[in-house]
Amino acid sequence: MPGDMQTTIREIESAAEKLIEEARATARKILEDARVKTKSILSSELPVDEVEGEKNKIISEAEEEARKVIEESQKKASKLKTSSSKKVDEIVKQISGNIKGEM
Repeated sequence: MPGDMQTTIREIESAAEKLIEEARATARKILEDARVKTKSILSSELPVDEVEGEKNKIISEAEEEARKVIEESQKKASKLKTSSSKKVDEIVKQISGNIKGEM
């Protein structure tokens, strides 16, 4: 029973860590795409003010999208951790009941 509890907790923590890492990877990809777009715009023959404005717009949009992805993943990870805490409480009550002789 305690082994099952530890395995469950590890699985939930692992899933939460995976979600956060995937969000970070997605955010890195979004920012890299924004950098590529920015370089493309900068290399084209557009007026400097227009290029600078477009660059700032692309970067802002990419940062906002990355922030949203990370926040969503953090929420999912938090829910997983909360769920694991509830499961741990249930398992502890079961173990306590077994020790007390309540079945």
